[in-house]
Amino acid sequence: MDRVTSSDRVNYGAVLALAAISFMLLRKWIAGGVCKSCARLDGKTVVITGANTGIGRETARDMARRGARVIMACRDLTRAESAAEYIRRSTGNGNVVIRHLNLASLYSVREFAKEFIATEERLDILINNAGVMMCPKWITEDGFETQLAVNHLGHFLLTNLLLGMLKRSSPSRVVNVSSVAHVGGKIEFDDLFFDKRPYSPLVSYKQSKLANVLFSKELARKMKGTGVSSYCLHPGVIRTELNRHILLWYPMLKTILSLPSMLLMKTPWQGAQTSIYCAVTEGLERKSGCYFSDCAEKHPAPEGKDNAVGRRLWEESARLVGLNNLH
Repeated sequence: MDRVTSSDRVNYGAVLALAAISFMLLRKWIAGGVCKSCARLDGKTVVITGANTGIGRETARDMARRGARVIMACRDLTRAESAAEYIRRSTGNGNVVIRHLNLASLYSVREFAKEFIATEERLDILINNAGVMMCPKWITEDGFETQLAVNHLGHFLLTNLLLGMLKRSSPSRVVNVSSVAHVGGKIEFDDLFFDKRPYSPLVSYKQSKLANVLFSKELARKMKGTGVSSYCLHPGVIRTELNRHILLWYPMLKTILSLPSMLLMKTPWQGAQTSIYCAVTEGLERKSGCYFSDCAEKHPAPEGKDNAVGRRLWEESARLVGLNNLH
Protein backbone atom coordinates (compact mmCIF):
# COMPACT_ATOMS: atom_id res chain seq x y z
CA MET A 1 0.00 0.00 0.00
CA ASP A 2 1.29 3.45 -0.90
CA ARG A 3 2.28 5.62 2.02
CA VAL A 4 1.23 9.28 2.31
CA THR A 5 4.40 11.28 2.45
CA SER A 6 4.93 14.69 3.97
CA SER A 7 5.25 16.01 0.41
CA ASP A 8 1.79 14.63 -0.40
CA ARG A 9 0.34 16.29 2.68
CA VAL A 10 1.85 19.61 1.60
CA ASN A 11 0.31 19.19 -1.86
CA TYR A 12 -3.11 18.34 -0.38
CA GLY A 13 -2.88 21.38 1.85
CA ALA A 14 -1.96 23.59 -1.09
CA VAL A 15 -4.90 22.27 -3.10
CA LEU A 16 -7.32 22.86 -0.21
CA ALA A 17 -5.94 26.36 0.35
CA LEU A 18 -6.27 27.15 -3.36
CA ALA A 19 -9.84 25.81 -3.37
CA ALA A 20 -10.75 27.89 -0.31
CA ILE A 21 -9.28 31.04 -1.84
CA SER A 22 -11.04 30.37 -5.15
CA PHE A 23 -14.36 29.89 -3.36
CA MET A 24 -13.90 33.11 -1.40
CA LEU A 25 -13.13 35.01 -4.61
CA LEU A 26 -16.17 33.46 -6.29
CA ARG A 27 -18.39 34.44 -3.35
CA LYS A 28 -17.03 37.99 -3.50
CA TRP A 29 -17.77 38.18 -7.22
CA ILE A 30 -21.29 36.80 -6.71
CA ALA A 31 -21.92 39.25 -3.87
CA GLY A 32 -21.41 42.13 -6.29
CA GLY A 33 -20.99 45.76 -5.33
CA VAL A 34 -21.55 47.33 -1.96
CA CYS A 35 -23.03 50.79 -1.46
CA LYS A 36 -20.25 52.88 0.05
CA SER A 37 -22.24 56.08 0.53
CA CYS A 38 -22.30 57.40 4.10
CA ALA A 39 -25.20 59.76 3.36
CA ARG A 40 -27.51 60.47 6.30
CA LEU A 41 -31.28 60.62 5.88
CA ASP A 42 -32.24 62.48 9.05
CA GLY A 43 -35.50 64.37 8.55
CA LYS A 44 -36.32 62.43 5.37
CA THR A 45 -39.13 59.96 4.74
CA VAL A 46 -38.73 56.71 2.84
CA VAL A 47 -41.51 54.39 1.64
CA ILE A 48 -40.57 50.79 0.79
CA THR A 49 -43.06 48.27 -0.59
CA GLY A 50 -42.66 44.64 0.43
CA ALA A 51 -40.37 45.64 3.29
CA ASN A 52 -41.18 42.80 5.67
CA THR A 53 -38.83 40.22 4.14
CA GLY A 54 -35.83 39.67 1.86
CA ILE A 55 -34.08 42.61 0.26
CA GLY A 56 -36.98 44.88 1.21
CA ARG A 57 -36.33 44.33 4.91
CA GLU A 58 -32.59 44.85 4.48
CA THR A 59 -33.21 48.04 2.51
CA ALA A 60 -35.57 49.30 5.21
CA ARG A 61 -33.00 48.52 7.89
CA ASP A 62 -30.34 50.49 6.02
CA MET A 63 -32.64 53.48 5.57
CA ALA A 64 -33.48 53.39 9.30
CA ARG A 65 -29.79 53.14 10.20
CA ARG A 66 -29.24 56.36 8.24
CA GLY A 67 -31.85 58.14 10.34
CA ALA A 68 -34.83 58.18 7.97
CA ARG A 69 -38.48 57.86 8.89
CA VAL A 70 -39.22 54.51 7.27
CA ILE A 71 -42.71 53.49 6.19
CA MET A 72 -42.97 49.81 5.45
CA ALA A 73 -45.81 49.27 2.98
CA CYS A 74 -46.79 45.61 3.34
CA ARG A 75 -49.68 43.24 2.71
CA ASP A 76 -49.12 41.04 5.78
CA LEU A 77 -49.22 43.38 8.79
CA THR A 78 -48.31 40.68 11.32
CA ARG A 79 -45.06 39.85 9.56
CA ALA A 80 -44.49 43.53 8.86
CA GLU A 81 -44.71 44.43 12.55
CA SER A 82 -42.26 41.67 13.42
CA ALA A 83 -39.82 42.99 10.80
CA ALA A 84 -40.35 46.58 11.95
CA GLU A 85 -39.59 45.68 15.55
CA TYR A 86 -36.41 43.93 14.44
CA ILE A 87 -35.37 47.05 12.51
CA ARG A 88 -36.16 49.36 15.44
CA ARG A 89 -34.10 47.22 17.80
CA SER A 90 -31.14 46.68 15.48
CA THR A 91 -30.82 50.33 14.39
CA GLY A 92 -32.01 52.23 17.45
CA ASN A 93 -34.39 54.15 15.19
CA GLY A 94 -37.92 54.06 16.57
CA ASN A 95 -39.31 56.02 13.64
CA VAL A 96 -40.21 52.89 11.67
CA VAL A 97 -43.91 52.35 10.96
CA ILE A 98 -46.01 49.89 8.99
CA ARG A 99 -48.90 50.63 6.67
CA HIS A 100 -51.16 48.18 4.86
CA LEU A 101 -50.66 47.93 1.10
CA ASN A 102 -51.87 45.17 -1.20
CA LEU A 103 -50.48 45.87 -4.65
CA ALA A 104 -52.87 43.34 -6.18
CA SER A 105 -55.74 45.70 -5.31
CA LEU A 106 -56.11 49.14 -6.88
CA TYR A 107 -58.48 50.04 -4.05
CA SER A 108 -55.76 49.21 -1.50
CA VAL A 109 -53.20 51.27 -3.42
CA ARG A 110 -55.53 54.27 -3.48
CA GLU A 111 -56.33 53.91 0.22
CA PHE A 112 -52.64 53.73 1.11
CA ALA A 113 -51.86 56.85 -0.94
CA LYS A 114 -54.84 58.73 0.50
CA GLU A 115 -53.78 57.98 4.08
CA PHE A 116 -50.14 58.75 3.35
CA ILE A 117 -50.90 62.15 1.83
CA ALA A 118 -53.23 63.00 4.71
CA THR A 119 -50.79 62.04 7.48
CA GLU A 120 -47.26 62.55 6.16
CA GLU A 121 -45.46 65.80 5.48
CA ARG A 122 -42.99 64.66 2.84
CA LEU A 123 -41.71 61.79 0.69
CA ASP A 124 -38.05 61.80 -0.24
CA ILE A 125 -37.52 58.24 -1.48
CA LEU A 126 -40.04 55.75 -2.84
CA ILE A 127 -38.64 52.24 -3.31
CA ASN A 128 -40.91 50.01 -5.39
CA ASN A 129 -39.50 46.74 -4.13
CA ALA A 130 -42.40 44.29 -3.69
CA GLY A 131 -42.99 41.62 -6.28
CA VAL A 132 -44.15 38.12 -7.13
CA MET A 133 -42.21 35.68 -9.27
CA MET A 134 -43.55 32.99 -11.58
CA CYS A 135 -46.74 32.36 -9.65
CA PRO A 136 -49.69 30.39 -11.10
CA LYS A 137 -52.20 32.29 -13.19
CA TRP A 138 -54.07 34.17 -10.53
CA ILE A 139 -56.50 36.95 -11.41
CA THR A 140 -56.79 39.97 -9.12
CA GLU A 141 -60.03 41.58 -7.94
CA ASP A 142 -59.54 44.13 -10.73
CA GLY A 143 -59.35 41.41 -13.40
CA PHE A 144 -55.60 41.62 -13.96
CA GLU A 145 -53.05 38.79 -14.18
CA THR A 146 -51.22 38.87 -10.85
CA GLN A 147 -47.60 39.27 -11.93
CA LEU A 148 -48.25 42.30 -14.12
CA ALA A 149 -50.68 43.66 -11.54
CA VAL A 150 -48.33 43.46 -8.55
CA ASN A 151 -44.96 43.98 -10.22
CA HIS A 152 -46.02 46.84 -12.48
CA LEU A 153 -49.57 48.20 -12.36
CA GLY A 154 -49.80 48.52 -8.57
CA HIS A 155 -46.47 50.34 -8.40
CA PHE A 156 -47.38 52.47 -11.43
CA LEU A 157 -50.53 53.71 -9.69
CA LEU A 158 -48.81 54.14 -6.33
CA THR A 159 -45.99 56.21 -7.81
CA ASN A 160 -48.35 58.44 -9.77
CA LEU A 161 -50.56 59.06 -6.73
CA LEU A 162 -47.51 60.11 -4.71
CA LEU A 163 -45.86 62.22 -7.41
CA GLY A 164 -47.23 65.46 -5.99
CA MET A 165 -45.57 64.83 -2.65
CA LEU A 166 -42.37 63.65 -4.32
CA LYS A 167 -42.23 66.92 -6.26
CA ARG A 168 -42.86 69.01 -3.16
CA SER A 169 -40.09 67.14 -1.34
CA SER A 170 -37.57 67.38 -4.19
CA PRO A 171 -34.87 66.48 -4.76
CA SER A 172 -36.51 63.07 -4.40
CA ARG A 173 -36.10 59.63 -5.91
CA VAL A 174 -38.11 56.66 -7.15
CA VAL A 175 -36.26 53.34 -7.14
CA ASN A 176 -37.79 50.46 -9.11
CA VAL A 177 -36.58 46.92 -8.46
CA SER A 178 -36.62 45.03 -11.75
CA SER A 179 -34.56 42.02 -12.85
CA VAL A 180 -32.19 40.80 -15.53
CA ALA A 181 -35.21 38.68 -16.50
CA HIS A 182 -36.42 41.68 -18.51
CA VAL A 183 -34.02 40.49 -21.21
CA GLY A 184 -36.09 38.84 -23.93
CA GLY A 185 -39.32 40.14 -22.44
CA LYS A 186 -42.08 41.65 -24.56
CA ILE A 187 -45.08 43.83 -23.74
CA GLU A 188 -47.98 42.05 -25.45
CA PHE A 189 -50.41 44.96 -25.68
CA ASP A 190 -53.04 42.81 -27.40
CA ASP A 191 -52.97 40.20 -24.61
CA LEU A 192 -51.36 41.63 -21.48
CA PHE A 193 -53.16 39.23 -19.14
CA PHE A 194 -52.90 35.96 -21.12
CA ASP A 195 -56.58 35.86 -22.00
CA LYS A 196 -55.85 34.61 -25.53
CA ARG A 197 -52.52 32.75 -25.26
CA PRO A 198 -51.53 29.92 -22.92
CA TYR A 199 -50.25 31.24 -19.61
CA SER A 200 -46.51 30.97 -19.01
CA PRO A 201 -45.24 32.01 -15.56
CA LEU A 202 -41.82 32.83 -17.00
CA VAL A 203 -43.11 34.83 -19.98
CA SER A 204 -45.44 36.73 -17.65
CA TYR A 205 -42.62 37.47 -15.21
CA LYS A 206 -40.34 38.69 -18.00
CA GLN A 207 -43.11 40.97 -19.29
CA SER A 208 -43.62 42.47 -15.82
CA LYS A 209 -39.89 43.05 -15.28
CA LEU A 210 -39.56 44.69 -18.69
CA ALA A 211 -42.49 46.90 -17.71
CA ASN A 212 -40.47 48.02 -14.64
CA VAL A 213 -37.56 49.10 -16.85
CA LEU A 214 -39.75 50.92 -19.35
CA PHE A 215 -41.80 52.62 -16.61
CA SER A 216 -38.69 53.83 -14.82
CA LYS A 217 -37.24 55.29 -18.01
CA GLU A 218 -40.50 56.98 -19.04
CA LEU A 219 -40.98 58.35 -15.51
CA ALA A 220 -37.53 59.93 -15.67
CA ARG A 221 -38.44 61.55 -18.99
CA LYS A 222 -41.71 62.93 -17.66
CA MET A 223 -40.13 64.19 -14.42
CA LYS A 224 -37.23 65.99 -16.06
CA GLY A 225 -36.84 69.41 -14.45
CA THR A 226 -39.08 68.61 -11.46
CA GLY A 227 -36.37 67.38 -9.09
CA VAL A 228 -37.76 63.82 -9.09
CA SER A 229 -35.30 61.18 -10.30
CA SER A 230 -36.08 57.60 -11.31
CA TYR A 231 -33.83 54.54 -11.28
CA CYS A 232 -34.25 50.87 -12.14
CA LEU A 233 -32.11 47.94 -11.03
CA HIS A 234 -31.34 44.24 -11.05
CA PRO A 235 -30.64 43.10 -7.48
CA GLY A 236 -29.00 39.79 -8.41
CA VAL A 237 -29.94 36.16 -7.80
CA ILE A 238 -30.88 36.11 -4.14
CA ARG A 239 -31.86 33.62 -1.45
CA THR A 240 -35.33 34.96 -0.66
CA GLU A 241 -38.96 33.78 -0.52
CA LEU A 242 -39.49 35.17 -4.03
CA ASN A 243 -38.33 31.82 -5.42
CA ARG A 244 -41.12 29.85 -3.72
CA HIS A 245 -43.40 29.59 -6.78
CA ILE A 246 -40.59 28.42 -9.10
CA LEU A 247 -40.34 25.17 -7.16
CA LEU A 248 -44.01 24.46 -7.90
CA TRP A 249 -43.40 24.67 -11.64
CA TYR A 250 -39.95 23.04 -11.64
CA PRO A 251 -39.67 20.55 -8.72
CA MET A 252 -36.20 19.43 -9.86
CA LEU A 253 -34.91 22.87 -8.90
CA LYS A 254 -35.41 21.93 -5.25
CA THR A 255 -32.48 19.57 -5.66
CA ILE A 256 -30.47 21.98 -7.78
CA LEU A 257 -31.02 24.77 -5.25
CA SER A 258 -29.57 22.66 -2.45
CA LEU A 259 -26.87 23.91 -0.09
CA PRO A 260 -23.95 23.98 -2.59
CA SER A 261 -25.97 26.05 -5.05
CA MET A 262 -27.47 28.27 -2.36
CA LEU A 263 -23.94 29.24 -1.38
CA LEU A 264 -23.58 30.71 -4.87
CA MET A 265 -26.57 33.07 -4.44
CA LYS A 266 -26.59 36.51 -2.86
CA THR A 267 -27.81 37.02 0.68
CA PRO A 268 -30.68 39.51 1.13
CA TRP A 269 -28.17 42.05 2.50
CA GLN A 270 -26.01 41.71 -0.59
CA GLY A 271 -29.07 41.84 -2.85
CA ALA A 272 -30.23 45.09 -1.23
CA GLN A 273 -27.03 46.97 -1.98
CA THR A 274 -28.01 48.27 -5.42
CA SER A 275 -31.41 49.45 -4.16
CA ILE A 276 -29.59 51.33 -1.38
CA TYR A 277 -27.06 52.68 -3.86
CA CYS A 278 -29.80 54.12 -6.08
CA ALA A 279 -31.62 55.57 -3.08
CA VAL A 280 -28.78 57.43 -1.37
CA THR A 281 -25.72 57.86 -3.59
CA GLU A 282 -24.85 61.53 -3.94
CA GLY A 283 -24.87 63.11 -7.41
CA LEU A 284 -26.86 60.34 -9.06
CA GLU A 285 -29.51 62.74 -10.36
CA ARG A 286 -27.77 63.01 -13.73
CA LYS A 287 -28.30 59.24 -14.14
CA SER A 288 -32.08 59.47 -13.83
CA GLY A 289 -33.71 56.89 -16.10
CA CYS A 290 -30.70 54.59 -16.03
CA TYR A 291 -30.47 50.88 -15.15
CA PHE A 292 -28.15 49.58 -12.43
CA SER A 293 -26.72 46.30 -11.21
CA ASP A 294 -24.03 45.60 -8.59
CA CYS A 295 -23.97 49.30 -7.63
CA ALA A 296 -22.97 50.39 -11.11
CA GLU A 297 -24.75 51.64 -14.21
CA LYS A 298 -25.37 48.87 -16.74
CA HIS A 299 -27.02 48.68 -20.14
CA PRO A 300 -30.54 47.26 -20.12
CA ALA A 301 -31.61 44.95 -22.93
CA PRO A 302 -32.54 46.66 -26.23
CA GLU A 303 -36.22 46.08 -25.49
CA GLY A 304 -35.76 48.13 -22.31
CA LYS A 305 -34.63 51.13 -24.35
CA ASP A 306 -37.67 51.36 -26.65
CA ASN A 307 -39.11 54.80 -25.88
CA ALA A 308 -42.14 54.28 -28.11
CA VAL A 309 -43.11 51.11 -26.24
CA GLY A 310 -42.44 52.91 -22.96
CA ARG A 311 -44.82 55.73 -23.84
CA ARG A 312 -47.49 53.31 -25.02
CA LEU A 313 -47.11 51.24 -21.85
CA TRP A 314 -47.57 54.38 -19.74
CA GLU A 315 -50.77 55.30 -21.59
CA GLU A 316 -52.18 51.77 -21.38
CA SER A 317 -51.24 51.45 -17.70
CA ALA A 318 -52.93 54.78 -16.93
CA ARG A 319 -56.09 53.56 -18.67
CA LEU A 320 -56.10 50.22 -16.85
CA VAL A 321 -55.67 51.71 -13.37
CA GLY A 322 -58.09 54.57 -14.05
CA LEU A 323 -55.42 57.19 -13.52
CA ASN A 324 -56.96 59.64 -15.94
CA ASN A 325 -60.16 59.55 -13.94
CA LEU A 326 -58.35 60.70 -10.82
CA HIS A 327 -57.17 64.08 -12.15
